[in-house]
Amino acid sequence: MTFLPNFFETLNTKNIRYCVLRNYHQLPYSTDGSDLDILIDKNDSFLFLSILNETCQSYQGMIVSFIPSEICPRICLLGIENGGWGLMIDLHYNQIQYRGHTIVTNQNIWKNTFIYRDNINVLNPRVDALIGLFKELLNNKTCKQKYYDDFKKYCLNAEFLDEIFGVINKQNISQILMEYLEVEYSEKTIKKLAKQLIKEFPIKKNTFFYYFVKLKRIIKKPGYTIVFLGTDGSGKSTIIETLKPVLNEAFHKAVYYEHLRPNKFPSIARLLGKKEEFNVPVTEPHSKKPSGFLGSLFRWGYYLIDYTLGYALKIYPKKAIRSCVWIFDRYYYDYIIDPKRVRIKLPKVILKIGQIIIPEPDIILCLGTNAEIIHERKPELDLGEVHRQVTDLKFFCNSHKHAVWIDTGTSIEVSSDNALKAIRDIMGKRFESIKL
Repeated sequence: MTFLPNFFETLNTKNIRYCVLRNYHQLPYSTDGSDLDILIDKNDSFLFLSILNETCQSYQGMIVSFIPSEICPRICLLGIENGGWGLMIDLHYNQIQYRGHTIVTNQNIWKNTFIYRDNINVLNPRVDALIGLFKELLNNKTCKQKYYDDFKKYCLNAEFLDEIFGVINKQNISQILMEYLEVEYSEKTIKKLAKQLIKEFPIKKNTFFYYFVKLKRIIKKPGYTIVFLGTDGSGKSTIIETLKPVLNEAFHKAVYYEHLRPNKFPSIARLLGKKEEFNVPVTEPHSKKPSGFLGSLFRWGYYLIDYTLGYALKIYPKKAIRSCVWIFDRYYYDYIIDPKRVRIKLPKVILKIGQIIIPEPDIILCLGTNAEIIHERKPELDLGEVHRQVTDLKFFCNSHKHAVWIDTGTSIEVSSDNALKAIRDIMGKRFESIKL
């Protein structure tokens, strides 16, 4: 990622005081699949964020998700240079806080930094291990053995712990932690330690501000739904697999995949005890006969529940408050464009009613090209049917405000780049007016 070296070089040139908290071993060239946890002096925040914006734009990137916070805002960046890049930044101001309590102060952070590879200011392993343990136990009430072992290896020194917790008038924490000097990792041990720490650091929230921030997230959601539409042979699956790694970098592994619908409720086939295979190529999409009118009505009505209630229970809660992406390979619109595939035979007026009821995706990418090219790639459907589907998909795309046409008659690299650019532009537009 060429963005990162330039970003850190500019921070150093402008004398911004910062500290990378963890996962710095591949910097400044990569975060090694992690997000970037970085702490700065809040007095430098305006200049820091200006540098972030300018550097991001110079590498064809945009802010595509933002979660505001007075203590630790979260920023997601997505760029299209060199096949695409992404980065999630957790930006800490002055101190490390969890549950509304200061764990490590600004003073102790700056005391425990060193310069890595001659140009990156990072936190030493001792404080890093302490923060890692507290983050896991206070947020999740459990932790993997690695966090506990690192804590025992680096942190269990009375003088060090007294210095950290004495500043925040929590000297008793030092005594609690030292009791684990000879205690090995176990589920019972972690539960006991988590209970002790949670008692010392109960949740503390400014109720009005807390719910005000949550409400702002719902108005300007940090998460997205992206639907990929296209007939067999349009390049849909290949482009999805090409874009997934880039989106995972931008949203830090919070990219979820669904086929056709939310899948909160089981398919009718599963309800009838039949086995389903979603990961195998569909060689005969029109081989099964559509249900009759009553059967189609039942099938349509049942799956409409999944598109509405299932979406509300499974998709919306995450995308409303978290920086995440839900990818749908096909969606309800296939009921109108290719009803034979979903074995539904109903008047279009009924299917259009469903289109009004279902939740609209944030981004719809319609993939297609000349019917002859698609048919040559996948001749499972006759050329006439492919031509009809491409024509119907183009009409749908032109009439839907969230839809973008991606010509997949070119190479997969060009098609993927165009798809990524469309995603970046639409996501970036939501946050272009954000005041960091």
